[in-house]
Amino acid sequence: MAGTTIDWKGSKQSLGNFTEFSGIAFHHRAIVASILIALTPIGLFGNALVIVAVVVAKKLRTITNILVINLAVTDLVTCLCFPFLSAGLLNQTGSYPMHDMICASIAGVINTCLGCSTLTLLAIAFVRWYVITRSVRGHQGIHAPKKVVTLVVLIWIQSVASLILLLVLGIGTLEYSTFNRLCDFKGTNLIGMYLIVLIGIAMAIVLMFTLVFYLLILRHVLRHRKQIRNKFPTAEDIRAGATLNHETHASSTSPESRPTKIKAINKMEVEVTQNLFVVAGVLVICILPQSIIFMIPGDDALRIYSSMIMLANSVVNPIVYGFKHPIFKEVFKSLLWPSRIT
Repeated sequence: MAGTTIDWKGSKQSLGNFTEFSGIAFHHRAIVASILIALTPIGLFGNALVIVAVVVAKKLRTITNILVINLAVTDLVTCLCFPFLSAGLLNQTGSYPMHDMICASIAGVINTCLGCSTLTLLAIAFVRWYVITRSVRGHQGIHAPKKVVTLVVLIWIQSVASLILLLVLGIGTLEYSTFNRLCDFKGTNLIGMYLIVLIGIAMAIVLMFTLVFYLLILRHVLRHRKQIRNKFPTAEDIRAGATLNHETHASSTSPESRPTKIKAINKMEVEVTQNLFVVAGVLVICILPQSIIFMIPGDDALRIYSSMIMLANSVVNPIVYGFKHPIFKEVFKSLLWPSRIT
């Protein structure tokens, strides 16, 4: 017997052999499918490289990289689902080309991994903020292996349990949408529709907190750099001070006495600051559009493009958290071009 759902206007629609609206135009679906297919090998290679690098390089086996590994694993699994999504996008028969259970499984895996990936990004931002801005004593308190592993386990439990709870309560289903041709979570009643809006709001909140932690790190770095400059003045500061005081002798702190370590710290801080802007920019570009779309009722082509952008975050993450990291760069080079390493 055909079931019914309630759309945003309150009208009922049959779920039997009903085809939702006219569907998104094929050329839109073809563009998104082509991009996902092209991103698949890039995402698989990048995330696998991050995992291998941490496994083979002892200097990368840090506590913080537990979260990076978790992020790489979730993104790797998400990238494995891209071909299955593309198959549904390119289908023109109105039903998923494979078994319905495959489509439901792909939808469940993607929703779980995306939630896990988003929370892991937030966890990385929080841990970095805590480690950088707190004392060494506090650093050791939260930066313990057991605590970080526990955090990873909690992230997975929350992501899986949330999806299962929604399915058990009958608020939504995992199925193939005949409108946008995607395997995804779909609200089966008015509560489910409102829940999708709440999910968009939750994603925006997670994004906001992630950016807040990075901005706090940036503020701390700038303050720390100012303190270093005041404690160890540069050559220009010394010359300016000598001119203003009409002194005939140089300041007691000469440019040569400025510790090399301080210069290294300043350089590191600049790199960290630049990377934080990159991370923040990627998060905004990839997650915010989908969050906004979730808050707006309706169906249109923008939804599959916003989904594509959000999924692309799984491909970009290895670049942001791997290739811009100085130690990861060195390990990547040794893995990809071992003959060039002296």
